[in-house]
Amino acid sequence: MGSGNNQLTETAIINNSKENVRQMSVYRKSDEEEKEIDLVDLALTLLDKLHYIVLCFLAGAVLFNAYAYFLIEPVYESTSKLYVVSASEDSVVNLSDLNIGSSLTSDYEELMLSYPVLDQVIDKLELDMDYKDLAKMIALTNPEDSRVLNITVTSTSPQQACDIANTLAQVSVEYLPDTMSTHAPNIAQVARVASHKSGPSYLKYTAIGALLGMLACCIFIIAGYLMDDTIHTAEDMEKFFGLVPLTTIPESEQFRQGDEEANAKGLRKGKHR
Repeated sequence: MGSGNNQLTETAIINNSKENVRQMSVYRKSDEEEKEIDLVDLALTLLDKLHYIVLCFLAGAVLFNAYAYFLIEPVYESTSKLYVVSASEDSVVNLSDLNIGSSLTSDYEELMLSYPVLDQVIDKLELDMDYKDLAKMIALTNPEDSRVLNITVTSTSPQQACDIANTLAQVSVEYLPDTMSTHAPNIAQVARVASHKSGPSYLKYTAIGALLGMLACCIFIIAGYLMDDTIHTAEDMEKFFGLVPLTTIPESEQFRQGDEEANAKGLRKGKHR
């Protein structure tokens, strides 16, 4: 009898183990399905809160536009141009001179931002800054396959930007040829005072603000969705606990009114007692 009972017990344990394995596989499948359903639920949640997303989108656009308009000072640009070429002894420019000019352009681009040149610009214009601050205002560009050097100066003052661009071009023409032992470049374009600001771009700030506002709202909604572990529907009960509700009571105004009337009657009876 003892051995028979032991065999029955072992058989029951094996059957229970098989049943547990089967249930675990079922739960794993349901978990995989749950992840897919969660993505759909998340999308529906975002769609349900679309009015908040649109509101944050508009608020971000307005705030960043106001920030750019009221708090960022407009800047202006002026550009002068140098034509760097080394003429031969007979003053006739040949192919060799053009090739030398292309090499000299890179040298000018490097030396024009050195402190001996920038210090002369500061002294001539009596600027209240050092050469490092002045260098941050200057951008030198050399268009591809050309010997033209563009000197672009950005400043909050359009007149100052124009003066710095022209003075830097003049100092470079006078000072650098002796230093480099080459012929002086030609000033191809004199800078003019800008009539329109070059920045900030209000459209750019508005677009950035709108996108950041929308993104912040979506992150907040997603975080709330992921942290919400309350049971809202019968499907949630079945999904989290594996229990199928026998019935559900729909939310109705009649039930609410009935509950309020019952509570009111109970309060009146309590007072009479």
